[in-house]
Amino acid sequence: GDTPISGIYELELGMPLNDFVNEFGDGDTKAVQVGGASGHCVPRKKFNDTIIGFEGIPTGGSMMIFNSSRSMYNVLHDYLEFFTEESCGQCTPCRVGCQQLLKGIEAVKRGERPPAYLDDLKKLTGTMKIAAKCGLGQSVGNPFNSIIDNFREEIIY
Repeated sequence: GDTPISGIYELELGMPLNDFVNEFGDGDTKAVQVGGASGHCVPRKKFNDTIIGFEGIPTGGSMMIFNSSRSMYNVLHDYLEFFTEESCGQCTPCRVGCQQLLKGIEAVKRGERPPAYLDDLKKLTGTMKIAAKCGLGQSVGNPFNSIIDNFREEIIY
């Protein structure tokens, strides 16, 4: 991530995400990906309200800081490429769904699809969560929806 002091740290459960960012960020933090590629992307405006731990937002032991120079479109694109490549291909919701999400954001970015198409893609992640056979396909909606909900303008323009 975009931090001057990356590493492995033990954090107290119940810590506000803002405390983590103040300690490990570079003062220019835009978002934190909590829980790895299949986790949620939390924007700056929600740092004070987000608690690290079982009652708040589970981390799975992984957090990545993104500063204001980071393109959230590129972050989402990279995650979707990862999910597309890592899909075993056994079930259609994951195999085709991941491809459609990736192609969908590319089409919106190029102006070939209207911005409202992102809402259709969000509905697809809901279907994937129910119909995919494993956690990979079921969890792709976590980063997708959190980035779309919080950084839509970066996906569109």
